Amino acid sequence: MPITRLPFADLGWVQSPTHPLERKKVVPGRSAALLQFAPGFADPNACARSHVIYVLQGVLELELDDGVERIAAGEACWIDRDSPHRARNPGTENTVVFIVSDVAPEA
Repeated sequence: MPITRLPFADLGWVQSPTHPLERKKVVPGRSAALLQFAPGFADPNACARSHVIYVLQGVLELELDDGVERIAAGEACWIDRDSPHRARNPGTENTVVFIVSDVAPEA
């Protein structure tokens, strides 16, 4: 079949095993996910994977080698592979993003 539905509405949020303020909705076998970052979330580890990110709710800050980019609800960005970055939620509400990565995210 040339199309795969991403049934996010039918999936429950799964607590991230690596961070207490992160939850995920991951479609098995696909590199697309919904991520939810609670207020105060700050990823302690840098990531070097490529991503396309669309912010559905809240604000996402991306810490890069040359500064911080702030992506608000309704905005999107593309992060090139081998561009180290860390995500954080500087706001007072949950941040929810739709993300497509170059490697399928772990459940």
